[in-house]
Amino acid sequence: MTPRRIDPRGRELARRIQRIQHGLRRRRLDALLVFDRHNSRYLLGFASSLSYLFITPREAVAYFDGRYYEAASTAISHLEVRLMAQPRTAIERWGNEFHPRRIGFEGSTAFSSLEQWRELLPGLKWEECGELIARQRIVKSPAEAKLIERSAAMTDAIFETVIAALRPGMTEWDVRNLIHAEAARRGARSLSFECIVASGATGSRPHYEAQARPLERGDLLLIDMGVVVEGYCSDMTRVVALGRAPRARLRKAYDAVLAAEEAALAEVAPGVACADLDRIAREHIKARRFGRYFTHGLGHGVGLEIHEPPTLNGRSKEVLRAGMVVTIEPGVYLPGLGGVRIEDLVLVTRNGRRVLSRAPKAFRIVPFE
Repeated sequence: MTPRRIDPRGRELARRIQRIQHGLRRRRLDALLVFDRHNSRYLLGFASSLSYLFITPREAVAYFDGRYYEAASTAISHLEVRLMAQPRTAIERWGNEFHPRRIGFEGSTAFSSLEQWRELLPGLKWEECGELIARQRIVKSPAEAKLIERSAAMTDAIFETVIAALRPGMTEWDVRNLIHAEAARRGARSLSFECIVASGATGSRPHYEAQARPLERGDLLLIDMGVVVEGYCSDMTRVVALGRAPRARLRKAYDAVLAAEEAALAEVAPGVACADLDRIAREHIKARRFGRYFTHGLGHGVGLEIHEPPTLNGRSKEVLRAGMVVTIEPGVYLPGLGGVRIEDLVLVTRNGRRVLSRAPKAFRIVPFE
């Protein structure tokens, strides 16, 4: 089957496949079996819960079952799409057609799946080579960066709408529901992750789940959220005071976190070590005597998944490159009192950075009456 004429979007997808094929030739592999749904979406431009993408140094074939075949055949123009009645028969058919000897798989593959493939394609040498895809995904194309920027802009708008709607009597759960409703109203595919809405003392728990806890005047309210736009995620955290200033120690924590975040953000550029950014933020917080309350890494990559490489922490060996999209999100968490985290999404550019999160970061007391 000959692929149809390739449209501009398909050409970018075709280039991704070609880079994989170049990597296969370099590693002397006969094929790569792509099963991870995020990697499949990246290479196919089509989302599904089940597909098998087989890439050889010269060919690429995607198999879908009857739930997705018609839609996939319409959407995918850069490679051949086939219908599979059963996954095992598709794998056996492909193996009999291409006769691979050394085949690559992704590190995210479940052990049970790999064992099944070994049974269906006996006698092959299997090698983990997920980095062939990861190396591409870590640097976003201009088209990907635009989608992430759109996602970040929608997150900003939702946040401001939610903040304007806060009233006494509302609970954390009410705020969470409002975020979901506003995201749907604005056309988001979904949230990037279950949003974090933490008020008062619960803010000291970095991955807190919203409860039916009433918001109270004088609370700090921490909201960590993001949405998905055409498959691409955003991530942002802001903290506001409800109605009046919080306790002095929390205000000092806010100032320490903001200074740390802005200091690290100012150094984002190609060639900067991720570990150095973490160190810069940590030193600012330590200088304000909150060092032991900064209990996580500085940030992470964002793209089709909410947590992607690179990792920004003190152990990271990675270096920023133009096209990466990362978060900068220091935090201070004071048990029994509350917490502060300020997070921006930032695109690394050839000359430095472009901050994609635009919601105000300066300390603010929002009306609550």
